Amino acid sequence: MDKRLSAIQFYLLLALLSLFITSVWSYGAFMDMEQENRRIVEEAIPISNAASELFPILLDQELTVRSYTNDQDPRSLLQYQQSQKTLDQAIGQIERLDRNHPIMQQIIRQEALPLIDQMKVFYDSQVALVMEGDFGQANVRRYDGVGNINEFREVDKKIRSDIAKIIREASERGKKASDSAKWMILIVGGVAVVILMAFVHSFQLERSKRVLVQRSLTDPLTKIANRRAFDEDMEVRWRVARTEQYRAALILIDVDSFKAYNDTYGHLSGDSCLIAVARTLKKELQDDGMVYRYGGEEFAVLLDHKRTEQAVMIGERLRQAVIRLDILHETSLPLRKVSISAGVAVLTPGAEKESVLIEMADQALYRSKEHGRNRVTADVS
Repeated sequence: MDKRLSAIQFYLLLALLSLFITSVWSYGAFMDMEQENRRIVEEAIPISNAASELFPILLDQELTVRSYTNDQDPRSLLQYQQSQKTLDQAIGQIERLDRNHPIMQQIIRQEALPLIDQMKVFYDSQVALVMEGDFGQANVRRYDGVGNINEFREVDKKIRSDIAKIIREASERGKKASDSAKWMILIVGGVAVVILMAFVHSFQLERSKRVLVQRSLTDPLTKIANRRAFDEDMEVRWRVARTEQYRAALILIDVDSFKAYNDTYGHLSGDSCLIAVARTLKKELQDDGMVYRYGGEEFAVLLDHKRTEQAVMIGERLRQAVIRLDILHETSLPLRKVSISAGVAVLTPGAEKESVLIEMADQALYRSKEHGRNRVTADVS
């Protein structure tokens, strides 16, 4: 009996063997891609969202304690205490999620936490001075926390840079797995049906990954770009402006007396208010720039370099557009409407970092708030 394989049997066996190898390799590649997508959903996005909240919370604490020092309003003290709880929750979530990311762990434990602890000691001491009636000493130290805020900006950039690296590495690993699957598909072109299914599946996974990454750049409440998108765009625009010697323009916007609005009408109404403001800013801005939710009730606008000369005018246009929404806010006097304050900063980049422009806009915004709100203040260099 002839035990040798015929040519047809040989090629059939080869095709079956190729199909088996391809199936195993493709399955492994797809599992790798799914694992990377899962890591983005379960680790990268949650740790990003938690880390993104640190700086806005600390900035809110700075402004709240400063306000409490100035007017001794018990609501400011309550807001500070609530923000401290939120800060503790964010730190706890980061510490749970960063166990697989040694660089993030190092930044949080060696740089972020010591600075946060230092800031907490300062804020608690300010609160204690006010509660003890030592208003003079408290006011002397009123702006001492600004240095810590500026120092934390750099730590915040490191945190966001490492988050971007985590997502980028996951994407690269997913791409390599996808490439491996595609090469195996080319090798076994004879098994077209299996290859087609694998190819479609790989595109579905790639598309879902892109959706996940896009979701991480979008604020879930207002559906506009979030703080991470702002940081990435700000870095790119600053680099281009420095290279091309464009003027860079930034507008920081804060909804006036928003805490009082939440206290009066409830958080659901507060969410609706933020959605309406975000939609109005985006509609009014059109192609003049990009609007982002910077954190809490604060928004940021990066203007197109062709519109920097009109930065103040655009800020005023946005302010008036929010007024025209005619959203009732009984405790916001004298308008009794929801309004915004804005800080405009314009600067031609030199050797300094983009944080200088942010600080300029932040200080301009603070002056708008300090001089009665519902106004636009500019710092143009």
